[in-house]
Formats: sequence, structure tokens, C-alpha cells
Amino acid sequence: FAVAGVPFLLLPVLTRVLDPAAYGVVAMFSLVVAFMSVGVGLNVHGAITVRYFDRSSFEIPKYVSTALVILAVSTSLMLALVFIAGTRIAEITSIPKQWLYAAVLVAFLQFLVQIVLALWQASKKPIKYGALRITHAFLDAIGSIVLVLVLALSWQGRLSGMLVAWLCAAIIAVYFLVREGWLAKSINPTYAKDALNYGVPLVPHAVGGLLLGMADRFMVNNILDVSSTGIYVVAVQLGLILGVLADSFNKAFAPWLMEKLCNVNHETQKKIIIFTYTYFFGIIALAAFGTFIAPYVLPYIVGSQFQAAGPLLVFILLGNAFIGMYYMVTNYIFYSRRTGLLSTLTISIGVITVALSWFLIDAYGIKGAAIGFLV
Repeated sequence: FAVAGVPFLLLPVLTRVLDPAAYGVVAMFSLVVAFMSVGVGLNVHGAITVRYFDRSSFEIPKYVSTALVILAVSTSLMLALVFIAGTRIAEITSIPKQWLYAAVLVAFLQFLVQIVLALWQASKKPIKYGALRITHAFLDAIGSIVLVLVLALSWQGRLSGMLVAWLCAAIIAVYFLVREGWLAKSINPTYAKDALNYGVPLVPHAVGGLLLGMADRFMVNNILDVSSTGIYVVAVQLGLILGVLADSFNKAFAPWLMEKLCNVNHETQKKIIIFTYTYFFGIIALAAFGTFIAPYVLPYIVGSQFQAAGPLLVFILLGNAFIGMYYMVTNYIFYSRRTGLLSTLTISIGVITVALSWFLIDAYGIKGAAIGFLV
């Protein structure tokens, strides 16, 4: 909630200081970071979580060190991609080329943080997990407010605040990796192969997930304009409150489920299934409640230039509810290590959604993007 709360709490400030175009640039930078994160690290931090529960066969410190080598190599390749194709990427995203390098750096720092968070999640240390996330959220909020309001740096101030916050969080993460003995002085090529066998098949899945969840913003930016992107992303960030609730719950639920599935019986299966459907009902009810109260609270949250975000919330909230339902069932696929199947599903639906959203945005503007997200 703290992490989701930063962009949410900054909305009343940024939507009154920045115009929709500047806010759109901030939104596109976050989107570029998300896409860079697919190539930076190649999802091998997820393999660390799985292998943590198989510590009798794997030396976790050596596994983590091996993952860091993969991170270094993949980051270098991503920087080379920006060097070669940065001008074209800048045209598509409205992000200046020099800030694309910053996006790669943020993706690199995020991966360092994700490694230590994965270890704390697997070892059931929610206090440490939460403390690091909240520290990062606090630095992000304070840094951005100072740079945007005090130094009047516009969108550059918000992006610089994000970069500094992730840098500080990454330094803390590395400190704990060393302090808690999660690093080894050597690596294992077999571990590298194992981690890549887990992570690389998830790359199409991650791309498909981004197509499902974020390509609408790229299309709004290119079919309409960056100002429309700014308005649309305000609606997305408001709806993300529900999305982060689902994500946070899943982060707590997944380790418990993995543990149960290791020693599953019919009675346990029945309880898990009943709980899953109860959760489905609950998250749809939350989306309906959010849609009901939105018209009453929106004028107090965002500036007058962004009120057009209001009618989009019914689609965005329901879309996030469906994403929460999706989280609940993908855990079984992760447990069975059938990540290739998940990639096939996600990338195919992602491609269909992109085609549909392109038509809807062209026909109905930013409302079409919201409908596409829901579908």
C-alpha cells in the first residue's frame, strides 16, 4: 500500500503543478522502466524464490551470486540496445534518449531490490520486507516533492526522485545481502542454467503481461497525444489501489500455498478452492464499491485538468479485479514450473488485446483504452 500510495498521494500535488503533457512523460518513463525490467535480469529472481524451498539441493548464496552475474550481463545488453535504437524508442515513448539510459539503471536497481525481497518473502520475514518497501516509498515521495515543488524541475524532478529512491533502496538491499550471508565468492554455471531455464521462458509471459496491462498507454500516446496519456494514467493510478491490494495479498498467499502444495491432500485442496472463489467475489465487490464512491472523491484528489479520468474508473477498477483473480490461479502454474504454458497464454491474449485496443482507442479515445484494458 505504501508503494501504491506514493503516486496516489502525489496526485493532488502533481496534477496541480504539472500539465497533462508533463504528467504523461512521467507515466511513459514508468512504462519504459517496466519494459526494460523484462530484459534486465531475465526474471531469474523468481527462480531464487522457488529454489529457496529446495535448499537441500542448492546453495542459495551461490545461486544469488550467479543471478547477479546474469543481471550484469543482461543490463549491459540492454544499455547496448538503447545506444543502438534509442532515437527510435524516444520517438515512440516521448522520453528523451538520455532518460532511456536512466530507465535501464532504474530497472537494474529494481532487480537488486527484488532479490532481497524475494529472499525475505520466501523466508517469511514480512517486517523486513515491509520496512524496505516503505523506506523506498518514503524516499520516492519526499524526493519527488522537493525536486518538483521546491526546485521546480517539472517532470525531470519526478523522474530524478524515482531514480534516487531506487538507488538508496538498492544500496540497502545489497547491504542486507552481504550482512545476512546471501552472497558467495563464486558462481555455479549449473545454477545459471537452472535460473535461466526458469526465467527465460517467462520473458514472453512478462511481455504479454505488459501488453495486457500497459500497451494501452503506448497506444494512447501514439494514436492520441501525450496529454491524453497523462489523463489516462491518472485513472490507472487510482485504479491501481485495488491492483496493489491484490498483488500484496498474493505475495503473502503464494509462499503459504507453495508450502501447502508440497504436502497436499484432498481436504486441503477443497479449502484452497473454496477460499479462491470467496476471494473472487470479494475483489469484485471492492471494485464495485470503488466505482460508486469515485465521483464524490475525485474532485478532491486530482486537479481540474484531470477530471476526465473519472468516467474511466469503472473499467480500470474491474480490470484490476480480474488481474487479482489471475494472480490467484497462476501460482499453481509457477509451482508446477510450467512457465512456458503461462507465456503462451499471456502473450496470445496480449496480442489480441493490443489489436482490440488499437481499434477502440481510434474509435472512442481514452475511454476505448480503458475498455480494452478491462477486456
